[in-house]
Amino acid sequence: MLRKTQALVLMVVLAGLALPLWADSNRGVREAGDYRIYYDVLPTSFLDAQVAQGYGITRSRGFGLVRVTVRKQLASGASEPVRARVSGQVGNLVGQANGLAFRELEVGQDRGYSYVAVFRYREEDSLRFNLSVNFAGQPLESLDFVARLSGE
Repeated sequence: MLRKTQALVLMVVLAGLALPLWADSNRGVREAGDYRIYYDVLPTSFLDAQVAQGYGITRSRGFGLVRVTVRKQLASGASEPVRARVSGQVGNLVGQANGLAFRELEVGQDRGYSYVAVFRYREEDSLRFNLSVNFAGQPLESLDFVARLSGE
């Protein structure tokens, strides 16, 4: 039960960090038919210390977190969580890249799933993310975007 509570707290923290310290390019939504893929990037230093420790996330300057969540839009206007497989890499703009290891976090009972990966970065670098998201028998979706983390 404590682990689910920690997941809920982590997702609330991540979802609530719409701070002006991030550029709009650090978060976004991709529509794919009836599905929406939400993604965002933030410094791990923004995470609550206990939540970060509970998930083995290094909370430090120079470490970032990328999160991906998939939801299906229903005819009623509501949405429901969708499980996915996420993979990808992060790198600088000159082509140096490192793979990302995503982990699934369940957000409360039947509230959803988020996929998170931690990476190292230097504040002065812009980061290029190339992610692949596979879900619900849909064609593979690619998320390619650039983000810059600062303001720690």
